[in-house]
Amino acid sequence: MKKHINCLFLLALFSGCAPKEDVVKYGQHYKKHQDFKSLVKAVELMPTAITTSQVKKILGEPIDNGFDYRYLTDSISPNKCPVGAVFNIDLQGKIIHRWVDEICE
Repeated sequence: MKKHINCLFLLALFSGCAPKEDVVKYGQHYKKHQDFKSLVKAVELMPTAITTSQVKKILGEPIDNGFDYRYLTDSISPNKCPVGAVFNIDLQGKIIHRWVDEICE
């Protein structure tokens, strides 16, 4: 039984590596090109409980409004709004919600 648990632990550990490498790859591509496709993929692959410092490492410096981080792409929506990712941040500095879409205000 103990051997089985160890195998499951190792499987979980190693299977968690590929998405981390992928999120970094898409994050680097976004940093270089500011494209929608790589931003969507990077945000999609980020763990649910990601920190603001981890987001910065993956996507670079955000537009920091204090209550959210924004990452813009090279795209404009049909409504003539910038397209990007928004990470909403609570009073303790934790990310509570994130989305990628047009940012019309």
